Amino acid sequence: MRSSLEASLRQETEGFSSLVLEDLKQKQELLRLQARWVADRNDVSQATASGKKPLLLQTLLPIQAALQLNFIKVVAPDGSVLAELRQGAISQAKLQDEQVSRSASLGLDVSDIVSTQGNAPSLLVGQISIKSQEKVLGGLIVGTELNDDLLKKIRGNTQMHLVAFQDSQVIASTLAAARNTRWQIPTPESPPQRLNIANQGYMVKTVILTGVSGTAVKVVLLTSVKPLEQAERSLWLSLAGLCLLGGAIALIVAIWVTRWLTRRLHNLTSATQQLAAGDFSIRIKIDSKDEVGILAQDFNFMAEQLTARDQQICIQMQQLENTLQKLRQTQAQLIQSEKMSSLGQMVAGVAHEINNPTSFIYGNLIHISEYTHNLLGLVQLYQQNYPNPVQAIEKEIVAIELDFLEEDLPKLLQSMQTGCERIHEIVLSLRNFSRLDESDFKKVDIHSGIDSTLMILANRFKTQFKSQEIKVIKEYGNLPRVECYAGQINQVFMNILSNAIDAFEEKEQQENLCILNPEIHICTKVINNDWIAIHISDNGLGMSEEVRSKIFDPFFTTKQVGQGTGLGLFISYQIIVEKHSGRIECHSKLNEGTRCIVNIPVRQAKVIDIEDINSVTNTRV
Repeated sequence: MRSSLEASLRQETEGFSSLVLEDLKQKQELLRLQARWVADRNDVSQATASGKKPLLLQTLLPIQAALQLNFIKVVAPDGSVLAELRQGAISQAKLQDEQVSRSASLGLDVSDIVSTQGNAPSLLVGQISIKSQEKVLGGLIVGTELNDDLLKKIRGNTQMHLVAFQDSQVIASTLAAARNTRWQIPTPESPPQRLNIANQGYMVKTVILTGVSGTAVKVVLLTSVKPLEQAERSLWLSLAGLCLLGGAIALIVAIWVTRWLTRRLHNLTSATQQLAAGDFSIRIKIDSKDEVGILAQDFNFMAEQLTARDQQICIQMQQLENTLQKLRQTQAQLIQSEKMSSLGQMVAGVAHEINNPTSFIYGNLIHISEYTHNLLGLVQLYQQNYPNPVQAIEKEIVAIELDFLEEDLPKLLQSMQTGCERIHEIVLSLRNFSRLDESDFKKVDIHSGIDSTLMILANRFKTQFKSQEIKVIKEYGNLPRVECYAGQINQVFMNILSNAIDAFEEKEQQENLCILNPEIHICTKVINNDWIAIHISDNGLGMSEEVRSKIFDPFFTTKQVGQGTGLGLFISYQIIVEKHSGRIECHSKLNEGTRCIVNIPVRQAKVIDIEDINSVTNTRV
């Protein structure tokens, strides 16, 4: 069991190391794009063409402050330095930037690494030529320090640590003990291995970041093995307690616990591999607060940070150049569509994987109940025929609380059966909601899609802060089967309902009051033979006319930074209007709630009836 846990931690460390290296490469690419943006500015090219150092420094100083750069250097085509700005730890350091300066003077558009002498951190740099319409005016180099702050941003709030080396010298670290203790750095080719640093065990993996000039920086990922040891101790204590139950019950429970833990570790390992492969939309369901649950929580936090960082890079690029706005919108839409497609595949896979062991448990509960009934009957028969057992048996009866076991064990089995039935209902809802990758129009039941979405959001309808549980009122009309993209329509319902729930939470946070009778009202009806309508309304915060007029614009959001992308209703608008030739409207007044109206045509071209597919797929679950 220990080797299995260590193998899982090694795989997790291997996956995180790939993400760290990818994050550093993205930082290099961002520096190259920032260099391009600076070089394309008219004031920079004019100052470079003038050859006046004071004018060039005056032009570059506000750019350095705005982009938070530690290093900016402008070189002439002949290699002479026209201007150089430094700040931070490299202000007085000796930079080994001769080769970078030479390539910049030649007009190369690359990313590189500049090393320093002494204890100063290395620089991640991007370089590009400065051109006029007639000729090359010079080369531009921009850079930022590879220091402790940069490593801390990459690390986030996870339990891992990062240490950067230039040759054998520590230049940046998030772990103080790594600077003060001598330890052997593993080679980049070796797999993750366990090392002790300052009497603390870590799983260690080395990655190498190499520049175009050949300069390399080694980054070592340290993952503490303390959670692994705690998980192992907790597991053995649990197994020891279960052994006291004895006999067949102990064996069945041990098998169930082992499979349950192995499945969770397998899910964590599989998700780590997908994340290492570049699928940032992957998430792990957190169903406990033990060590594996903490690892899953850290994994989700890491994935969310990577997703947020990716979105932040897109926003920064949007601010740099307004002319690229249309391209960024298209890119964001493609990324969101791919994420939702991956989410649908993941939900369908998770539903399938949950359904198999649940069916196994549910089928065996019948036999367990029968065996338990027989064993308890045998115990009662012994008590009737041998009312005066020996003293050792009487002590054991008292120790194990036999009367309580006889009363509680059937209830325990019944609760397990009820739980299995609940899991089965959730699996059906997940399967119905996960039609996100279906590429053809199909005839579907709109009510089924709404119910599946409500099932997935059921936890958010429960009590939040001081307010009462959100009440959902459904008034379903007699709708025909509608021809549509089932998964995309479900996505629209999810976005609208999530915004309604957010409105209640935002109103409570702003006013610090308890919302009385929070309600979401869902009404469906037939407009005519060709159209249906879905009305979704709430009595939440509402919005002003200024905000309401912009809610379908891309990247528009009223939420705090990091809490919303501004794409949900924009994509919903495209799904309804562009892909289904329908209409979507929003009516709202401040402090009076919001109503969203979705009108969809009943018929589309090239339609497949969803019942024909369900007749086949239902036999595979």
